[in-house]
Amino acid sequence: MGSLTLTHLTYAGAGLPTASVEFDPTFTVIYGSSNTGKTFIVDSIDYMLGGHVRPYIPRAEGYGQILLGLLLPDGSPLTLVRKPGGKSIHVHQADLRGMVHDTPDAVVSARRIRSRRDISHYLLSKVGLDDRYIRTNESGNTELLKLADLTHLSVVTDTRMIDPNPPSQRTRGTAARTAARSVMKLMLTGEDEPPATTLPNVSQRRVQRGKINLIDSLALDLHAKLSRDQSPAELREQLALLEGTLEDMARSLARESEQQARAVAARAQLAQTDAELETRLGEVLDLLGRFDILRQQYESDLARLEMVSEAGNLLGYFQVGRCVFCGADPEHQHAQHGNQETTQLHEAVVVESAKTHSLLADLLLTLSDLEAQRDELIERRNALTRQVGEADSVLAQIEARLAPLNEELQAVVAERLRVERDLELRARIDELDEHRSELVSQGALPSKRVEAFIAGRILTSFDRVLQSTLDSWRIPNVEAAGFDPHGGDVSAGGTTRAGHGRGMRALLHAAFSIALARYCLDRRLPHLGFLVLDSPLVTYKEPDYDADRIPPNVIDHFYRSILAFPGQAIVVENAPPPPDVLEHARIITFSGSGDRPGFFPARPTSVLARP
Repeated sequence: MGSLTLTHLTYAGAGLPTASVEFDPTFTVIYGSSNTGKTFIVDSIDYMLGGHVRPYIPRAEGYGQILLGLLLPDGSPLTLVRKPGGKSIHVHQADLRGMVHDTPDAVVSARRIRSRRDISHYLLSKVGLDDRYIRTNESGNTELLKLADLTHLSVVTDTRMIDPNPPSQRTRGTAARTAARSVMKLMLTGEDEPPATTLPNVSQRRVQRGKINLIDSLALDLHAKLSRDQSPAELREQLALLEGTLEDMARSLARESEQQARAVAARAQLAQTDAELETRLGEVLDLLGRFDILRQQYESDLARLEMVSEAGNLLGYFQVGRCVFCGADPEHQHAQHGNQETTQLHEAVVVESAKTHSLLADLLLTLSDLEAQRDELIERRNALTRQVGEADSVLAQIEARLAPLNEELQAVVAERLRVERDLELRARIDELDEHRSELVSQGALPSKRVEAFIAGRILTSFDRVLQSTLDSWRIPNVEAAGFDPHGGDVSAGGTTRAGHGRGMRALLHAAFSIALARYCLDRRLPHLGFLVLDSPLVTYKEPDYDADRIPPNVIDHFYRSILAFPGQAIVVENAPPPPDVLEHARIITFSGSGDRPGFFPARPTSVLARP
């Protein structure tokens, strides 16, 4: 069987820098920061191989062509060109890596419609699988193999990596399980199903009509929930415009909020200064009150001393008998006794009066200084009150500008939610339409045909490859790994993949995909030849071990094992591979900034300013 090789993925747009990644024919690792377009690359590869869900991120707006380069089994180049949202794919038998204006060598439908003019038949014919049949239901109906039956095994997105749904199944449901078993049989044995007639009987047609009526009813109900009659392309265009509007409004709000924060800080500083001035003014007023009482006391003392001085002369001269100063009786008094006592009293009064006058003078100086401080503080508080009023006015102006911005932001957010809800409803309607088309095209045989199972020896051989893959990664507790051909799931350590946590589910899905590719490519069995894994390791955390045991470095061993992969491997992860792998693989790093911030390069200023 022939194999395909991916060479590059390119987004091109008029006036925009080309966004492109080139894939190594053996091993490519794309790693780096989140939100840089890594998963977008994987989704774009799936989209170019006939996927119906268009990958979209705002940075992709404006790009008008998606180019996927391949090498066919004979080594000749091929470029698939698809317009985002387009229903057809232009095929060029050349290696093109920019805007394409040449006439294509072929135009095929991007929808997997099982015709001779769709991308599924075109690529399957290049690898020799265009005439293979698979079983579609338990009644034994068959249909031609579609590219979608193989791409989900070669392009594993991050959501499918951790999905509990069996890794061999493309979708959920009994019919999907039957088709998955048939595809696994084709890949592991090289044997497809013999074609069978699909004419249903009366009872089966009645069941089909009932299912179709139910789908029609559900679709009508979803249509009634749509707020407006807009196509998905119009909704996506409107969503992109709303995202741009929200970014502009967010910048305006950020500027106003920054000004508000500065104004609030200045107002708080003024309030703090006012509180300090009020405290100091209270202290000054309190001291003025206390010192004024002391001044009154000094003045009262001076008045009393003056009164004593005036009365002192009379106390010794106009009184006969016992001395008013010392209490001596007349017989004990000498001739100058009264004069001496009066002189001593006068001197004491003079000294005390001088002392009190000195204290009063100092007190008056202090009072004068405090009154000056009081006047200064009152003047500063008046000026500060004016500044507070001005700050409050500035805050009021900012709040007046913020109010309509917030209202407009809420309106835009509500509109975005409405658009996102309509997009989701449109996607669900498209899914129902696809199911309806499948029901219309499917048939049922009058009798049930026995399903052919995969031989036990083949399953044992595949289980050995799966176990060997897990062992090479040094994952603990994954003994007895195997594949269940009926349920389509894998198990390890006595537990099915669905029974494990997200990290182990991702590792087991990656191990299944790698083991299947190795088994098929080594034996030249049907396989597309390449394998794209998105985030097989990001959710895995190694278990704790005893201090004397070295825990296995699963991530490093995972990368090293892929060096021996027989086909083309592309791994998308957040963390880089170990140093000994870097020199053997093409490494593409998205740093979030710098020379290669992400898949899409920075746009020129003129482009960003374009309305």
